Amino acid sequence: MSVFKPSYHKDPVFNFVTKTCIEKPKFTNIKFNKETKDELSSLKETLLKPSFKSSSSFAESFNKMAKSSNLNDINRRNMELRQSMTNESYPRILPQWIKYDKQVLKFNAYFQEHINESNVENYRFRSCYIYFYLDDETIHVVEIKTENSGIPQGTILQRQKIKNVPLQRGTYGITMKPSIRNEDTSDRYLNYTDFQIGLEVNIYGKRFRICDCDDFTRKYYLSKGIDLGQPEKIPEYVNPNTEMVSKIDMTETLKNISDFKEFCEVNLGGGHPNKGLKNFIANDRKVLSFDILWDDVENDKELKQYKMNYYLGDNMVEVREIKESNSGKDYCPNLLKKSFLPKKPHFTYCPGLSKPDEDIYRPKDLVLGNYVNVFNRPCFIYDCDEFTKKWYKENLGIEMKPIRRNIDPPRKVVHNIPPNTGFGSEEDSLLTVFYLRPTLAVKRVNDIFKRDKHILRFRAKLISPVETEHERDFIIAFFVSDNTLQIYEEASKNSGRTSGKFIERTRIKNPSTDYYYSEKDFYVGAIIYTNNHIFKLNEFDEKTKQYMVDNCDVFRDSDIGKIIRRIQKESVSFESYSDFLVSFLSRLDPQNKGCVSEEDILNGLKSFELYLSKQEQVTLFDFLKAIKTEKGYSMEDLFEIIQQL
Repeated sequence: MSVFKPSYHKDPVFNFVTKTCIEKPKFTNIKFNKETKDELSSLKETLLKPSFKSSSSFAESFNKMAKSSNLNDINRRNMELRQSMTNESYPRILPQWIKYDKQVLKFNAYFQEHINESNVENYRFRSCYIYFYLDDETIHVVEIKTENSGIPQGTILQRQKIKNVPLQRGTYGITMKPSIRNEDTSDRYLNYTDFQIGLEVNIYGKRFRICDCDDFTRKYYLSKGIDLGQPEKIPEYVNPNTEMVSKIDMTETLKNISDFKEFCEVNLGGGHPNKGLKNFIANDRKVLSFDILWDDVENDKELKQYKMNYYLGDNMVEVREIKESNSGKDYCPNLLKKSFLPKKPHFTYCPGLSKPDEDIYRPKDLVLGNYVNVFNRPCFIYDCDEFTKKWYKENLGIEMKPIRRNIDPPRKVVHNIPPNTGFGSEEDSLLTVFYLRPTLAVKRVNDIFKRDKHILRFRAKLISPVETEHERDFIIAFFVSDNTLQIYEEASKNSGRTSGKFIERTRIKNPSTDYYYSEKDFYVGAIIYTNNHIFKLNEFDEKTKQYMVDNCDVFRDSDIGKIIRRIQKESVSFESYSDFLVSFLSRLDPQNKGCVSEEDILNGLKSFELYLSKQEQVTLFDFLKAIKTEKGYSMEDLFEIIQQL
């Protein structure tokens, strides 16, 4: 069951954002539950009975229904709805900030400004706009900008309320029209009645006279029953002294007057007269470079070299010092900054005084063999660069020939590096030699991570004049990551020695090269010198052999291709390669056994004057191990392998 209750005295709601009216529904839909519906129907039947005559029975029924919680909730919701609708109701009289929103009165005005520090004018008139905002009665004053006026113009007064200050009668050099309004001395703010054509307004001590307004302002005043009248013109003031000053011929006066004229032009926004523009465009970035000498006999008593640059674009000179390493003198970049270089400089006692015109150096004065006076420093010009020689020859027809100087070459001082003291590594000691503030030595981190797992292991014998030392066996381990080596000793039984470390892991220098041992110094047959001991490398393990084969660019003797190319190189003296193979195999097996040993192969290579090192022999026989039998190497297999190569 739904009951539509009429809502009385509810005007349309005014939306202040969109400024539109929103109509509310005329009825409110109220829904009741089943118990409330039964009570309402029973009350209706009671009211319609003819026996219902006394008001006491009606009051008792109404109070009973009012005690119901459902009806109390309905009343509470209706009251809240009415209160919310009352707050959103449309006002009968609109406030000023809504009625006059975005409505601005614009007036043309001017004020008179006194000029106290000028011999040309005593005062001037400055035009401006006065904006009066109707919504909050604030005022905004902006001066009309004039191009090249030299006066800061723009906003005079930011938007704000201005109190009404009575005008004091008086004139500022001209006759102002009297005000057509009555002066109100009450403490109030300026309103639209104070702004009319022909009236004066006092704004923070400035008297603004209103002379015109726009069309909207006129229509607004007409709606208020006020006629603004005809617009006025801004008066023009001409000072008789201005004509007298304009007749002065500034070109025939002294230099100081011309400087003052240039100062006034720049102060009013003008630029400097650019007399050398043509020369600058033609010779920009063209520089004549000279080498000069100054014999400083008073201070350092030595010859000092400088580089003098002459800029053709503006005829300025720059003198720069040539820095010498280990000279013992502080470096001064410029002897003379880029400026005009006068031949006879004129010095003044006080800065800022005007100087007479000075004769400056020109390119014709800077010829090789001449002296140039750099502020009482006679400098001799003895050489120049190729561009300068070419420029003098093309423009002045002068051949610039450099002048030789008989100067002894500087003595080279060689500082010997002191030997290592034994404390710390040699790299740390060298850092204290090369740097004042030594830092930590830079480690090869990439090599350490890439080669950390590679260790070259060799069996070695000790070379010593003592015969009992020859029987000692050693294992030398070289760590590729940091070029360190460690030596272990394998003691045999009943030798009287113990197995263990012979030399701790460390870096050792090669006495023949004076460099630390590297991986390329380790191979079969190599001699290693360590701490007054001499070792000969005889064997290596399989992992070391494979590492050498994989890095044959470092270990040249482990390259089988190099050994084969050496053998094939002997075939040049034969007519064909097959004749070489027949001759080569016949020398390997002169007795026609069909099998040869390693010693026979080495003897056959020696007959061709091919001598292999121990490492090369290991590499060659490791390559031929696939065809090796108990009797040796088969000649047929050797022929097939050599023929395939």
